[in-house]
Amino acid sequence: MNISESLAHLRELRTTLPAALAAETDPLTRAHGVGEIIAELGKLEDELKEVRRPAVAELRAQGYTVRALAAELDLSPARIDQISKGRRA
Repeated sequence: MNISESLAHLRELRTTLPAALAAETDPLTRAHGVGEIIAELGKLEDELKEVRRPAVAELRAQGYTVRALAAELDLSPARIDQISKGRRA
């Protein structure tokens, strides 16, 4: 699955998952389901950050400035600096 396909799948989930969870009649089951999904999203976010960090480092090594990367990635220069230094935020 390429990046475009992964994004399309994620966007589809974003539109269908909340409604599916809201349709669950048992509030305990619904709350557990939401909690499990939030936990998985946190893990996914951590894993994605570990993919982005070396990509940013590679771009910096190629000569991109912090400001240029910030503009390209729609992030602040401070955030690019944090990513470059391996800081989590």
